Amino acid sequence: MKNKKLLFLMGLLCLVNLAGHLYLYPSLPDTVPIHWGFDGQPDGWGGKSSILFTASLPFAMLLLFAVLPRMDPKGKNFQRFQPVYRIFLILLTVFMCGVSWLSELTVYNVLPSGGSLVNALVMGGLGLVLLVLGNYMPRIKQNYTFGCRTPWALNDEHNWNRTQRMGGIVFVVMGAVLLLVSVFATLLGETLTLALLLGALLGGSVWIYVYSYLVFIGKMK
Repeated sequence: MKNKKLLFLMGLLCLVNLAGHLYLYPSLPDTVPIHWGFDGQPDGWGGKSSILFTASLPFAMLLLFAVLPRMDPKGKNFQRFQPVYRIFLILLTVFMCGVSWLSELTVYNVLPSGGSLVNALVMGGLGLVLLVLGNYMPRIKQNYTFGCRTPWALNDEHNWNRTQRMGGIVFVVMGAVLLLVSVFATLLGETLTLALLLGALLGGSVWIYVYSYLVFIGKMK
């Protein structure tokens, strides 16, 4: 699939998504849930106009990531991993469109007000995104926009390749943790769930930087 065709289809999806929000907008209450606690209960509220902002985000993000490669000093390298970037754009757009409906789904009782289904959907969706991206990370070539962009990786192609391979492993692990937590969050409890999430996401991110530095100083052969 060529880039222009993909951008057209993803842009169309964003417009259909926005049109759906606009169609339901008049029937929404003046205040809508915009944040949910661990128990799935709304614990943050905002004016219904906030939905228009959320509904516009998928298109804004798609536009941003469509333009960034042209501004990237190493933008020519995107031609070497176009299939991976297309997969990323699809995952990002679909995930953002899905998340944008959480307020309406809660207002119209499509999602139960109790339980942790909202958090499970978000964590599970993000986990799937990380799992898929992790499998493609080693194919990403040097650039300043996409991938594990440590200072040492950006300055050395060998370091970049090693860092992306490790990043792929870390992304798969983080994705698996998010998927497991999304299923067993109720059994694990709030404290353990948050500990696992922070440990996986922050720990994984820190390890990627540490690994890239160790490759830089020659400690990783």
